[in-house]
Amino acid sequence: MGLINYIHEKRLEKERAERNEKIVGTLKVLAGVGAGFTLGVLFAPKSGKETRKNISDATKKGLNYVGENLANAKNYIEEKTSDIREALAEKYDELTDEIISEKVEEIEEEIEEEVEEVAKKVEEKAKEVKEKAKK
Repeated sequence: MGLINYIHEKRLEKERAERNEKIVGTLKVLAGVGAGFTLGVLFAPKSGKETRKNISDATKKGLNYVGENLANAKNYIEEKTSDIREALAEKYDELTDEIISEKVEEIEEEIEEEVEEVAKKVEEKAKEVKEKAKK
């Protein structure tokens, strides 16, 4: 069990690292877009109307990009949550089966001991009855 848990933990660590890398990459892209947008507005040789239209377009594109990434993140989280639920359910079933089988074995052992004791008592009583019958 220890090796399986170790491998599982390493896999989870790797998935977390990959997820963190994706988040950092997304933040870098958003920071780059923001910086480019700011510099573009400051140094734009366009009229106010054109600049406002460009700002509006860039904002819409940025919101669409963020919305898509949020949707992807939501789907990823839902998928991982589902995987974790399934793994927990399997583990619960395994542990329940182990506990039940252990209890059954314990009960069987107790019954065997009781049967042996009763058999000894019956044997003793039979001997007593034989002795009384001989007298």
